[in-house]
Amino acid sequence: MSAKRNPELGAFLHTRRSRLGPADVGLPAQGRRRVPGLRREELALLAGVSPDYYTRLEQGRQPTASPSVLDAVARALRLSAEERSHLYTLAGEAEPGVSSPVPPGDTIDPRVRRVLDVLGDTPAILCGPYVDILTANEAARFLFTDFGELPPRERNAVRWMLLSPLARELYRDQWENSAGEMVGMLRLEVGRHPGDPRVAEIVDELLDQSPLFRRLWTEHRVSAWQTDEKTLHHPAAGALRFFNSSITVSGVPDQVIYLVVPEDVTAFETALRRSRTVRSAVES
Repeated sequence: MSAKRNPELGAFLHTRRSRLGPADVGLPAQGRRRVPGLRREELALLAGVSPDYYTRLEQGRQPTASPSVLDAVARALRLSAEERSHLYTLAGEAEPGVSSPVPPGDTIDPRVRRVLDVLGDTPAILCGPYVDILTANEAARFLFTDFGELPPRERNAVRWMLLSPLARELYRDQWENSAGEMVGMLRLEVGRHPGDPRVAEIVDELLDQSPLFRRLWTEHRVSAWQTDEKTLHHPAAGALRFFNSSITVSGVPDQVIYLVVPEDVTAFETALRRSRTVRSAVES
């Protein structure tokens, strides 16, 4: 048997098994349970694998599994589409029906730049791997902050959300949930680029400086920015409702444009124009 280990795969399987109870999967509850979640033997039964094999997977002693086993485990664990994809990534297997991404880069693809140019006053942030911020249009800089003024190593959306006081004030009572989604996005990136120094730099800093990150990181949550709408509290524009969306340009899967579309377009654009007037007066 291979001496290689895969602790990330094992930890992910453990957290997902722990959140399921017998009633969730149609099994009778038998006796008192010392810890929450299904027993390993129960999960193995549901997935159609031996208890010993599943135990080795969850303990990280079995570094990978065949696509058929991964698919069976994903079904047994009731994984979401994002979690299923993350499982395949951690196991080093290509997910059936999903194309492999191109190698990541931090330069802005011209095709992406053309899309950004036509978005006008809709706040848009372009992120590359690890949710690093490559650029943001004027509307996004007005709504959030001028990310270009930050030191290069600090231009990361997850880092800004967790460590910037501006983020807490902007998101207020939705800050923790929004931060949790972004931590889940970073977890997906860690699975895609294991051992990458940039990932390690981001994770190590957040583990050191953010209690919320430390708690969420142990949960192995994965996310693809699922919340559709948020109310943001901007110091100049006031409280406005926004709808989230994202764009991936064909052929450039490692660069994603995140859109924050105001429900009241007129109110947002009025505040944006007012900020332009103030900035022009200051600069003149």
